Amino acid sequence: MGGQRIQLFQTNNGSCPYRDSGVWENLSFYTSELADAAYASLLDQGFRRSGNSVYHPICKNCENCIPIRVDVNRFAPNKSQRRTWRRNQDLRVVSRGTEFSDAAYDLYCRYQIGWHKSDSGLEAADFHEFLVSSPVSTEMLHYHLDDQLVGIGWVDRLPQMLSSVYFIFDPEFAARRLGVFSLLYEIEYCRRLGLPWLYLGYWVPDSQKMGYKAEYRPAEVLVHGQWRLLSHFQKTTKPA
Repeated sequence: MGGQRIQLFQTNNGSCPYRDSGVWENLSFYTSELADAAYASLLDQGFRRSGNSVYHPICKNCENCIPIRVDVNRFAPNKSQRRTWRRNQDLRVVSRGTEFSDAAYDLYCRYQIGWHKSDSGLEAADFHEFLVSSPVSTEMLHYHLDDQLVGIGWVDRLPQMLSSVYFIFDPEFAARRLGVFSLLYEIEYCRRLGLPWLYLGYWVPDSQKMGYKAEYRPAEVLVHGQWRLLSHFQKTTKPA
């Protein structure tokens, strides 16, 4: 892993955030600095990052968190995605380094309360730990409509890939499908940077929160240590 040694810990993170039953267990480690080569190797093994924590699900009797990545150069948007792309051409996107700002924090709170109906983890320190702290090179993509900040996406940038970390938006603009547009923009951003892959984290089949990731094709999924075409996997395997 690029010569960097890490020590993994098994953690119990409470109830599964994606399914109604089950306990969410991970292999994880905490770091304030992670070399590009080490992080790329971890992504290729199915790990994910949240703040300075890097983790991999190891839930008992469940393999539904399936790492997924988009083949950027072969990606072809469907009709609905093309419509969303056209609808949002009046947005301006600005890339910045990770930093705390009142505008970003305010948008995060409005997103969590207005969209997810959640008021937990809304302290400024929670926001900083989750989305400002990062052991790797991370960019904040600010989406503006005229002078109004309507969305922010966090992406980790590596020599061969972007990893999509998180996206928030103003619930007042939900009709624009900004979550869809942000992924389309990240794919286009990869193309401009000459990066062949956009990593989307975990695809969870039949999950309302995570099932949408299979709509960006062609994509590959990591199954038993091997990256396979999503379309082939769906034909040959019915997830539990």
